[in-house]
Amino acid sequence: MRTAIHEIRNQLAVAVAGIEAFLDRKMEPTDARLHGILYALHEIDALVDDLPRDRTIEFETHAEAIDVCALIGAVAASMEGYALEHGIRLRVHQCSELHPECRHYFGDPVRIGEIVTNVLTNAVRYTRPDGVVEVDCHRDGTALRFTVSDQGPGIRESERERIFEAGFRGAGVAHTAGSGIGLAVVKDYVERHGGTVHADNRIQGGATFTIRLPVTGASCGDCLAAFPTAPREDDVNSR
Repeated sequence: MRTAIHEIRNQLAVAVAGIEAFLDRKMEPTDARLHGILYALHEIDALVDDLPRDRTIEFETHAEAIDVCALIGAVAASMEGYALEHGIRLRVHQCSELHPECRHYFGDPVRIGEIVTNVLTNAVRYTRPDGVVEVDCHRDGTALRFTVSDQGPGIRESERERIFEAGFRGAGVAHTAGSGIGLAVVKDYVERHGGTVHADNRIQGGATFTIRLPVTGASCGDCLAAFPTAPREDDVNSR
């Protein structure tokens, strides 16, 4: 595990440095250089495939003041290429003016990024080709409400209470690649921030996932104080 993490960090450092050089105008993004970064990312993908599947890791958490709306928007933007590859369009809607509590939200930017990534990945994966995934991020009373609506098969009523269980996959998506872990990760990270997540079917077809993160009143720092301060490995079946 330690060796794999070392190699992943090396390849990731290469990819990040290349992209930052493009953004800083220190290098031109030529085809050869882009292919080099793509190679590094494929190496990361291959290394991740080699990691053991029978264990889960509770990651160390770092809570800090963040602009949570900007973070959600940035993660959604990073998913555009993934959506395009699947023939899906992303439509993102956010508040025209950010609230102070959202701009100075106390939470873990990495874990919140994973929440957004997992929900969006599922929505894109299960939406029909040429479909649209709607992303909405708005202040709603004392919470930030983040919703993702897809054009997939929806959720069977009999499975609604189980979709957030680790390893569970509904009958309607059994033919689609996936591990059944993503939504369990989402629920875990959302609840650690003192929030809630639930799923509903859309009248026009597909599903909507709604996440609410508190932004006033009791600080999320109280919730995050209970986060593990060091990585811990547990058997998957013990969760």
